[in-house]
Amino acid sequence: MPVAQNRKPPFALRAFAVFGVTLGLLFVLLLGAYALPGGPVREHLKDSAQTVIYEGLYPSFLGFKLFQMDNYTDTIMLMEAASADETPPLTAMMTNTAYNVDNFETLGEDLAAYLGAREAGQTAEDAGLEPFSYARYWHGYLIWLRPLLCFMPYAGVRVVQYLVLLALFVWVTVLLHRRCGVRAAVWFVVSQLLVTFFWAPHQIQYFTCFAVAYGGCAWVLARPRRSDALCLCLVALGVVTAFCDLLVTPVLTLGLPLACWLLQPQQRLRAGGAQCALVAGGCLSWGTGYGLCWACKWVLASLITGQNIIADALHQVGVRTAADTWHGMELTWGNIFRFVYDTLQSRGLFWPLVVAAILLVAVLGLSLRSRAALLRAAPLAVVAVLPLLWFAALRTHSIQHGWFTWRALGVTFFAGLGFLWYACDLRLGVRRILRKKGTV
Repeated sequence: MPVAQNRKPPFALRAFAVFGVTLGLLFVLLLGAYALPGGPVREHLKDSAQTVIYEGLYPSFLGFKLFQMDNYTDTIMLMEAASADETPPLTAMMTNTAYNVDNFETLGEDLAAYLGAREAGQTAEDAGLEPFSYARYWHGYLIWLRPLLCFMPYAGVRVVQYLVLLALFVWVTVLLHRRCGVRAAVWFVVSQLLVTFFWAPHQIQYFTCFAVAYGGCAWVLARPRRSDALCLCLVALGVVTAFCDLLVTPVLTLGLPLACWLLQPQQRLRAGGAQCALVAGGCLSWGTGYGLCWACKWVLASLITGQNIIADALHQVGVRTAADTWHGMELTWGNIFRFVYDTLQSRGLFWPLVVAAILLVAVLGLSLRSRAALLRAAPLAVVAVLPLLWFAALRTHSIQHGWFTWRALGVTFFAGLGFLWYACDLRLGVRRILRKKGTV
């Protein structure tokens, strides 16, 4: 019998290879970042500590809660960058030690105290600082943060992140225009403006998922891709997200590349049911890469440090997904909806949003092209609801950190605009209204 030529290995084997190569590469890069000398890093962090002290831990643009920054988390990142050379690189990479006093309200001052102690040849404990471990995360952002801090302060890191994200944003917009048409490019720009992507580079933790998501979009749009290649890409994106992100807006790295793939003309010709199945497969691929990457850190850190990192990580998973209370509020769905209502109503947003939702449903009903068009556009609707499903699954975390997790709605806006365009025709809706008036 003839031997099959150019037969690809099973998808599961290729996915495992992609997972292993991606995680291995990131591991080596992070180990290299930890191996860099700490002296230049701490020298540039002197001004950085003063920047944090001056700005405060939670500054906000225009005094609006949803535009709030998070110097708190970024300062922990800077502290980890400063303390990375206290122990051998592999040990430091597994323990992820930072320092503070007896509360977390003076992190800027704590960073300055730590830097002063190290400069004077003292330990952090000599300065009254207590260590704490953040070992359940990989902290892959140190791959670029520590090298940059060797040459510039925190303010310079922000400038680099602005330049990188702007370049990626322009690149994705151009590729969308070229491969999917001007409308798709406009939908992308509008969706990202609505979630204020232009402030994401101001914080290391906000920047990460936007940069990874835009990079994934660019890869998807660079040339026509097969569905198996897309799923392999999503495995890699899941790994990179878990490795570098601190649970900020991870679903961006899944939803935006999926939407870009669905908006391409060759995909628009496929049946909606098949595309919905592919979206489900893509979610499974991304989720597998994401979950296994985290699990690998928990296992490795437990083995290397001797600490029970697995138990701590599982406890934190429970806190973020199924905690009973938050700030004294029992987290039933009724209380959650009441909290959202009170928050929106206090800012005069609830009824405008209700009116907008009613108008949207009315437009959808009156302007629906056909049942076939609805089914063909359904995969985009599935992608659009992914952030909402994420919010529901991690309800405690999503409410507690709603002032930054809301930016995951960039997926909803982008895919949702595409869905509305392909499923609805406003001119058809107007004609239906006029026809009804004519028959009255």
